[in-house]
Amino acid sequence: MKAEDLFDILVRQHAEMLTAYLRSFAFDDSIVDDAFQETIITAWRRLDEFDRTKPFGPWLRGIARNHVLVMARGKRRYAAHVAELLQRRIDEQVAHVDAKSGDTFGERMSALRECLSQLQPDAREALDLAYVRGLDSHSAARSLGLAEETFRKRLYRARLAIASCLRARGIFHPDDLPGDEPGPAAAPAQA
Repeated sequence: MKAEDLFDILVRQHAEMLTAYLRSFAFDDSIVDDAFQETIITAWRRLDEFDRTKPFGPWLRGIARNHVLVMARGKRRYAAHVAELLQRRIDEQVAHVDAKSGDTFGERMSALRECLSQLQPDAREALDLAYVRGLDSHSAARSLGLAEETFRKRLYRARLAIASCLRARGIFHPDDLPGDEPGPAAAPAQA
């Protein structure tokens, strides 16, 4: 099999995971799209550096992470320490998930969908506004007619419920829950 064919297969197998990975900490669709394209181009150019005894996904995510950090540093609204914090937390979670044999991205997404379906409607709505529609807490709270602090607490509780459900399914490491590290991306609103 030619290298081009193998690369094409690997990229198709990992495209959905790579997009989800980029969306998990890029926060901006234009950065996600640009980083995806740059990642694929860089991976192709550096394919001879890939250690075929190791999994392709982590190598591809490493390239993607570096591209997002470079792009994020060029935009004022991304604080470098927030990007670093998110990168570290996501890498820890992905490394744990990658260590599970026989587990696929599709199976993990199925578990996530199942956990989402078990949430109360207000929790699903908070997650949708924040992570699907990409609204900041002020805009999301205003769209629901809530105080911003109330929305942030609702979102935090929804994240805890999802993490707990995924943890019960073996997706999260037992000690990992969102919000256990200080910082603007993880800290719950104070009462």
